Amino acid sequence: MKQRILLFFVMTAFITTLQAQQNDKAAKPITGYAITAIEKGGKSWKEVRLVDIAAGTVVKNIYDSKQETAPLNARTGKAVAVKDDKSAGKTYTATITTPVSDKKVVNLDQELDKANGNRVTYTRTVVIREAVVGNKPFSTSSAAMAYDKKHERLYYTPMSINQLRYIDLKSGNVYYFEDEAFGVVKGMGDVQNQITRMVIASDGNGYALTNDGNHLIRFTTGKNPTITDLGALTDAAETKFSVHSSGGYGGDMVADAQGNLYLLTANRNVFKVNIESKVATHLGKITGLPQGFSTNGAMVEEGSKVIIASSESTVGYYRFDLNTLVAEKVSGSPDVFNASDLANGVLAFDKQKKEKKKKNEEPEETKPEVKPTVADVTARTEGQEGLTKNGIAIYPNPVTNGIVNLSFSEQPAGKYQVQLLDMSGRLISTKEININSSSQIESFKFPELSVSGSYLLKVSSELNKISVTNKIVVQ
Repeated sequence: MKQRILLFFVMTAFITTLQAQQNDKAAKPITGYAITAIEKGGKSWKEVRLVDIAAGTVVKNIYDSKQETAPLNARTGKAVAVKDDKSAGKTYTATITTPVSDKKVVNLDQELDKANGNRVTYTRTVVIREAVVGNKPFSTSSAAMAYDKKHERLYYTPMSINQLRYIDLKSGNVYYFEDEAFGVVKGMGDVQNQITRMVIASDGNGYALTNDGNHLIRFTTGKNPTITDLGALTDAAETKFSVHSSGGYGGDMVADAQGNLYLLTANRNVFKVNIESKVATHLGKITGLPQGFSTNGAMVEEGSKVIIASSESTVGYYRFDLNTLVAEKVSGSPDVFNASDLANGVLAFDKQKKEKKKKNEEPEETKPEVKPTVADVTARTEGQEGLTKNGIAIYPNPVTNGIVNLSFSEQPAGKYQVQLLDMSGRLISTKEININSSSQIESFKFPELSVSGSYLLKVSSELNKISVTNKIVVQ
């Protein structure tokens, strides 16, 4: 009897501890900096807030547009001279081309409408009624912000003003890089040159990108900062959707721990950008988002998970996976602050927070590989949008643009072979891939003569120790 009572108390203590740990984990907030309007659903992006993503609430107000702020020169620390802008009421004209397939908001700029109809070129005249008076930090709205964790700064640039600025989170002061060109935007009507994407990359430098993708701007954040226009991005050879498309204006950027940038356009498309080559590879389109949810703000939660916010929708904050591009709602509140931008200091695929293995840990027993049959593959993959097996993810599925992405996570370095087979097992096409990173995304292009239907995609390592076969559907 005593043994039973003792066992009961031990089990009760264990369950209580486990529940407490789970509750702590569930209660852990996901926070990030957001540029919002004063009220939910507003369109004047002049407030900066620290928000709790899961709860959908404001944790702290960072910048209040009603407050009196005396900006300082980022080089000298002296007060910025007040400059009055006489552009109040000036008429700007913007010509925008939009694609039929996206009935989503294509830009944060208020002069852009929702895309509709076949590829239609329309001209809209926009009257700017607010003057840039007093050179306030957010005299115009802003849609580009990056959090510099090392120096505790929030870098940003205002719409229609080609100037880099930052908020010092320790002092609350706002600093301008006066008389130093940050981009080439000429005004509100210059839609293509508006900077709406910004992030701090793994090299510690900041990167900003214009709507049309023709100006990737790097700014250093240490002593004697420099601002450099690196020039235009280039579409990868196998990419069918261009990074320069006007249908993709707006959005945000995040960065990974391997030195790459990820561009999310406002119409849900995702590009992987190599900083060194400035080549942009289209990875696909985010699925699972509600209608009317434009993707305007982005920040990494952890690993491959990215939090996104809409400038149009207040229904909630969402997360999607860079490996599958499938989204799910993360906020629990019925409505949230719609935001033109999000920022935090987390890098995608960063493993620094993971526990290191013990030095004397014995290696896991290697299990013999069991190769799936065609029937097995069909049963496991039918109807899925993304496939993940043994750390190798294949997406999108079905394939609609002739390109499938393969994400390798925690795979041994070396050569891998990708084979495209028909359902009878006949080899159609093959490609060799070199894996040299713990997290790496590669693309496989289908032969131009491929017909719609079902295929098998097999990925195997050089020594065939790793072999994954999946069924994919081509539309």
